[in-house]
Amino acid sequence: MRAASVRPILYYVDHTCRFPHNSGIQRCVRSIARALIHAGQPLIPVIWNRNSQRLAEPGPAALKHLAAWNGPEVTSWSRWTTETPPPQWLLVTELVRGANNPSREALLKACRPLPLADAWLFHDAIPLRQSQLYGPAAQRVAAEHGAFMHQLGQARVVFCNSQQSHHELSDFLEQNGGKPASHLHTLVLAERFGAERSAPITRKPASAPLELLCVSTLEPRKNHAGLLKALAWLHSQGVRHWRLTLVGWPAEPAIQRLLDRSLQRGLPLRWFDRVTDAQLLALYEHCDFTVFPSLEEGFGLPVAESLWHRRPCVCSGSGALGERAAGGGCETVDPQQWPSLAAGLMRLLTDPQRRGQLEHELEQRHFRSWSDVAQELLHRLKQLEPPPPNAGQ
Repeated sequence: MRAASVRPILYYVDHTCRFPHNSGIQRCVRSIARALIHAGQPLIPVIWNRNSQRLAEPGPAALKHLAAWNGPEVTSWSRWTTETPPPQWLLVTELVRGANNPSREALLKACRPLPLADAWLFHDAIPLRQSQLYGPAAQRVAAEHGAFMHQLGQARVVFCNSQQSHHELSDFLEQNGGKPASHLHTLVLAERFGAERSAPITRKPASAPLELLCVSTLEPRKNHAGLLKALAWLHSQGVRHWRLTLVGWPAEPAIQRLLDRSLQRGLPLRWFDRVTDAQLLALYEHCDFTVFPSLEEGFGLPVAESLWHRRPCVCSGSGALGERAAGGGCETVDPQQWPSLAAGLMRLLTDPQRRGQLEHELEQRHFRSWSDVAQELLHRLKQLEPPPPNAGQ
């Protein structure tokens, strides 16, 4: 039960309210909000009104959309009333970047006269580090993301979702004369998804093909091109005892066309552009292992989710994905090189003992929950709050 004296937090949900898919950042926004509310922390959802250049409350339809994909229930949010203790924090877990979004300065100005402190979740520096993946928009995207990162140098506190993202932001601010990195803290995201784990893998008849699963937005950085090239090579070598299911919305039409060509050439694939939580759980329960060929991530939620559901994962062994893989259960490869990806897939497709070893490793892992994330975040914010008036007198 919430204590009446608990000060609410303004929680920024502008993009998640409108975005029709549930990609990584949107999963974080929903999951962190749900965990904070469950911990007894009142959250007041806010969006950006582009006409008035002010913060506003999301409407009923927006709150209903936020509740999708296991988001907070519509009635669980708090409202700002004259009887509510004034909020002290604005918490932004979304990516707020580009000409159509407010700057940090505009957000804080919109909160006046309340002297709110701002807390941000930093996901990654990929648009700056890997701008070539954004095609004709590369220069613009890199400039916008650099400006966004520079603003975080003035924030009251920034939570970085992995050691990798912490390192990248710290280096950027140091090189660009920003605020010293003492206001940056690593807040590792959760590795638990849903109330229970999937059942252990059931051994199939030798005649049944192995089921592979790839959960990832269709965009160049996720490296579907490398995955399909590796699978096409295996197929040409007679390694055909498998089927791949892909789940992800088509952010880049060229990747969808690549999938269509692969299907036309006879690769055993199927693709769903969106699924419900229940459908995704069923896909995890049905698969034998997953593959996440992404070139770079800020955290790597699909890898964590695969391991939580007791399915080994083929993924990168470096950066933030290497952090996820370090606890066991992953077949690590160099996704920059499709032959390395093919070799990793070959090992799991042809060696049941190797699959069994990885299944044993992932049973020994500790899985961090969204409740753990929320408690750590609240603890850190409490440490940063100024003492109440007349404290100690």
